Order: sequence, then C-alpha cells, then structure tokens
Amino acid sequence: MIHIPDNVDSKYRFVILSALRARQLQGGSMPLVKEPSHKATQLARKELQLGLVKFHIIEKKKKEEETPAE
Repeated sequence: MIHIPDNVDSKYRFVILSALRARQLQGGSMPLVKEPSHKATQLARKELQLGLVKFHIIEKKKKEEETPAE
C-alpha cells in the first residue's frame, strides 16, 4: 500500500500531484532524490512521500462570494 503524506488531503490529489511532478521530471527537471535508474513516476511519488515537493492548493470562491447581494 502507498503511504500518502499528511499534507495531501486525498489519494486522488496525491495521484494528480505525482503525475504533475513526473511530467516535470520527464521535461528535464532535476530529481530531488538520488535513486538510480527509476522511472519518473516512481521518483515523483518518492519525492512527495518525503515532503520534498512544495505545492499549494488554490480554492475556488463560492458563487455567493463572487456576486454581490443586491
């Protein structure tokens, strides 16, 4: 079973973050861990589990907050 870090609120977000980081690695970003001959997806997962990848979640505004009450 895969350990999901405490700073990630769901397994779905963990998968999305891993995929985004793997894409960065495939694009030429330097890995944050030294693991010889691993796939980008494995490196990305390991980096997230170790808390090396920094991210923030942008929350959407609710409809009520976007339109002023008249």
